[in-house]
Amino acid sequence: MLEQSPSLCLYKYFEFHIIVVQTRKNKSELGLTILVIILSGASASLLLLPPLGIISYATFRDVAIIPSVVIIFAIGILSRSKFPRLTSRLFKGMVAGAIASFGLEAIRIPAYMFTKWIPMDSMISIPALLLTEKITALSEVKQIIMQSGVPMNLYHAPMDIFLVGGLWHFWNGATFGIIYALLIGKGKWWYGMVWAVVIEMVMMVAPYLIIMKGAFGVEYMDGYNIFVITLIAHLVFGAILGIIVQKWKKDSISITDITRN
Repeated sequence: MLEQSPSLCLYKYFEFHIIVVQTRKNKSELGLTILVIILSGASASLLLLPPLGIISYATFRDVAIIPSVVIIFAIGILSRSKFPRLTSRLFKGMVAGAIASFGLEAIRIPAYMFTKWIPMDSMISIPALLLTEKITALSEVKQIIMQSGVPMNLYHAPMDIFLVGGLWHFWNGATFGIIYALLIGKGKWWYGMVWAVVIEMVMMVAPYLIIMKGAFGVEYMDGYNIFVITLIAHLVFGAILGIIVQKWKKDSISITDITRN
């Protein structure tokens, strides 16, 4: 058997070393990506855990929502030199989700203000009242609205509180965008609409909605009004999200691509 030359052995050593380093780097990036995905689900979980009485809204705000926001931004900023594609996907998904939320609002706002297909501004005002501790349970909502003297479809919390709810609502859109960009990356634009349907289905069976109007909103109006309007709104959200992420697809590598590079 022929002996390998020293130069060839040295080359193979460095080649192996590069592969090992790259593998470790990919694992670190994958771990951070999974962590960001988990943290991105914290904000929307306000509709799942506190309504069940597992944790209070204020406590959930302090131990889950606020820390998750800080950590997501910290990872995005501190990873920009070592993991630039993670930073790129994270912030592009965040911006895309926030922009897509305006499309959702274009459907949702007329639905509760003019058509009355949604009972109230329940995705901004009510979370705002809960997050600011003006109320501590969904059962107190009706009393708050009655005291305001404003028709249900026109009710919204006082402006300072309303702004808190608006930040929470648009941050939800941003985090859904982050998850989509990290998981799907450069997929076809209509994948965003599939993602939107997943969001809609979870929302329709969330304790938050079940407590107020039943699963899929069956206890309101004809039983299908809330579902139809929110589905349309989420489909618009998903279409805009998918189009924007696809437009930025140069750096939008999905989570499955990390381990192959």
